[in-house]
Amino acid sequence: MREFTNLLAVLTFACLLAAAPLARAQGARPADPASAWYERGLAQRDQKNCRAAVADFGRTIELQPDHFQALYQRGNCLQVLGDYAGAVADYSRAVALPGRIDARFRAYFARADAHRRLGELEPAYADYTQVMALRVDTAALRSRAWVSFYRGRWYEAYQDVAKYVHDTEAKEPDAAYAVILGTLALRRAGNPAEAAKFLQSWRPRLDPARWPAPVIAYLESGDEPALHAAARPPGQRTEARAYVGADLLAQGRQAQAVETLRQVLRDGEPAYLEYDLAYHELRRLGLAQPGDRRRRR
Repeated sequence: MREFTNLLAVLTFACLLAAAPLARAQGARPADPASAWYERGLAQRDQKNCRAAVADFGRTIELQPDHFQALYQRGNCLQVLGDYAGAVADYSRAVALPGRIDARFRAYFARADAHRRLGELEPAYADYTQVMALRVDTAALRSRAWVSFYRGRWYEAYQDVAKYVHDTEAKEPDAAYAVILGTLALRRAGNPAEAAKFLQSWRPRLDPARWPAPVIAYLESGDEPALHAAARPPGQRTEARAYVGADLLAQGRQAQAVETLRQVLRDGEPAYLEYDLAYHELRRLGLAQPGDRRRRR
């Protein structure tokens, strides 16, 4: 069904462009070629052909430079292709457009993600904050907590996490990860008693049978071998090692922490937030540079 839908979109695009000269000759209002290119860009995007989609959205923007959705969608495709700087440029053009644009918050959110992936934490924090100024957005709140942790702003990270789990009643799928992050933030701030209280207050609401339940168990027991035994897929191993590394730093066991965090950078999954956690922990110690991060696949 998807292939048929996308083929129909491409054929519609061709018909729109072909009809434009005839419409002009007959004195009728011509088809909108900018919209036609945009629709084909969406079809290419849906087929996961982002390079072609970028070109089609580019044609839309050439014809209509203030086309918010084309700028936003091209930015999204550039992120998929790993061109985060190019994505930031498109999102910046989108948010700067004048007038009322109800979807403006989406461009701010996407730009924040691109800044975060570039390791540009201050602008990422500012953009997530801007999203929340435009609307109630728990995803932006959760993402800002991660950025605060990366920046070493432990209490700011905890405060955002605490608000997130309170406002969502810990019912969203990422609630367990938020509790983990808040617990580690308090430990890194040198407040293990408050960390234990926070963990215990939210633990009953978390699913004990699903990952990352073994991480929660580790934070309670300190049983590192049990956690590593439970973490089987590469993504889970990335998460487990990053969380253990951050916890070891909180305990003052820097040599072991560094070894664990370096293993994340070397063998972990770059698309995971925990991979960036490992990088920023090492960077703060002067032990990692941007070139040490592996490229997202």
